[in-house]
Amino acid sequence: MPLPYLAGDLDLPPPAPLYFRYDHLEARSECGRHCHPWGQLGLINLGLMELEFASQRLTAPADYLVWIPAHIPHASYVRQALEYTSIYVSTEQAERLPADPCLIAQSPLIRALFEDFCQRRVGAMVDVWDVRQAELLVEHLVRAGRQASYLPDSEDRLLMPILQTIRLDPADARTLAQWAQHVHTTERTLARRFQAELGMSFVQWRNRARFLKALAWLKEGWPVQDIAGRLSYGTPSAFIAMFRKQVGFSPERYRRQMGGE
Repeated sequence: MPLPYLAGDLDLPPPAPLYFRYDHLEARSECGRHCHPWGQLGLINLGLMELEFASQRLTAPADYLVWIPAHIPHASYVRQALEYTSIYVSTEQAERLPADPCLIAQSPLIRALFEDFCQRRVGAMVDVWDVRQAELLVEHLVRAGRQASYLPDSEDRLLMPILQTIRLDPADARTLAQWAQHVHTTERTLARRFQAELGMSFVQWRNRARFLKALAWLKEGWPVQDIAGRLSYGTPSAFIAMFRKQVGFSPERYRRQMGGE
């Protein structure tokens, strides 16, 4: 039996080529398994959105869009209150985007194009210039590439031992130069492999691994100072700066919102 569409989906006009829908989600909001008649881009203003599909889970921070093709069943959950924009994509334009759910990074231009639509609270496309801007936006989304995960993996022979070790122990403080010595290569080669295979630097990937571990420890009630120490940050302020960069606010604010305060 097919899953239901969200209430109100079928009352909306078909996207031409986009349709914007704006919502405020309270802390600990959950949306059960459902699907949409059109492809959907999910945009949040801060924090994280967690999504579950049949064979994968996605954690999406505010710097990323979630792309969900039409008719793909999924459920979503947010721990903190946030503003959420759902952008439905016409069938013609959706065919240009990935066939599977994924994350799409927001470049400064992509972010600016979205902000313009959202500030004007555009819903349906009724102006020819809005249609052209929407087509330009999709073009940049196509060129932005995709990520199957917030913390991507690789089977590259040089990267695998590094990624596996840090996944198990995000506090591992070895530098890229030290890792290069460990896997018998050069620091420059490793730096190139991280960018080519994962689309980010070694430090960016390790920070993401530490961030996800920090979320689990915050949920367990660990003090921020202890988490900073356990993740090999020299000071709590260094850890807080990393955390802010990932979600836009402090660990304590995340903990409060997670608790519904």
